[in-house]
Amino acid sequence: MNTATGHTSEPRTAGAGFDAVFDQNFELMKRLAFLLGADDPENIAQEAFVRLHGRWSRLASADKALPYLRRTVVNLSRSRLRHLRVVRGTPRDRDRDTASAESVALANRAVADALDRLTRRQRQVVVLRYWLDLDQRSIADTLGIAVGTVKATTSQAMAALREALAGEDDR
Repeated sequence: MNTATGHTSEPRTAGAGFDAVFDQNFELMKRLAFLLGADDPENIAQEAFVRLHGRWSRLASADKALPYLRRTVVNLSRSRLRHLRVVRGTPRDRDRDTASAESVALANRAVADALDRLTRRQRQVVVLRYWLDLDQRSIADTLGIAVGTVKATTSQAMAALREALAGEDDR
């Protein structure tokens, strides 16, 4: 132990701390990937945890694990969607007949359709803000953008959602 700082110089190992982070956050990361449009959210979440495990001993503190996971899930989802667009030539429409827990929770097909029509960045900001309840700084850090961009994107996304859902009230 370094008596001047009170910290050990030994690297942390992935043990109980990592297990607790996994147990508490796997479903959350899986749902995040789903809401960001990934067609394989469980694999995205698993890959994020594999990457976290590989870096666990180099994290400055366990407090950095959740922000690392969020950013990794966002980036992996983004990469997966980009890959699918290239492979398939066009974005894939999800099978709306298959009800997942998340789609049931949304409870409104119109909302899901309106989310699908948002740009990738708008959808990411809306999901991180209103599903994960992150503040603007955390969203900016997760997406690697400025806080002002988060504010503007949120405003644009909410306007697009209001417009898309305005006709639903008349039905």
